[in-house]
Amino acid sequence: MTARPDDVNIDTSDIDALLTGVGRRNQTETADQSAVDGTTAERRSGKTVPPARASKFTALLTPEDALTFDGLAMEMRAAAGRRVEKSEILRALINLASDDFLVKGALRKAVTRRITDSEE
Repeated sequence: MTARPDDVNIDTSDIDALLTGVGRRNQTETADQSAVDGTTAERRSGKTVPPARASKFTALLTPEDALTFDGLAMEMRAAAGRRVEKSEILRALINLASDDFLVKGALRKAVTRRITDSEE
């Protein structure tokens, strides 16, 4: 096929060099990421990135609950001296509820009360 005067030729010979590392962030470790236990990498802040097999959830909160959650995160940040991810708070609450029968009982009461209140 012969080239027409309107055809444009683009040199793509260096495309592999340009795309090196793009889209492959989780396949290789960088200098600021070191494997601690073989399943996670540490961020510069020292927090551990959750393993790739972690589940993702969406929570629908009322405006009041969202403000309370934000306030809780700010309190935890002040206590820890670093940013505390909301997912860290949720994981801690889940572990507390599963490990402590008093917390689990309080959670059961709170959930039952919210369900009852929403049906009224």
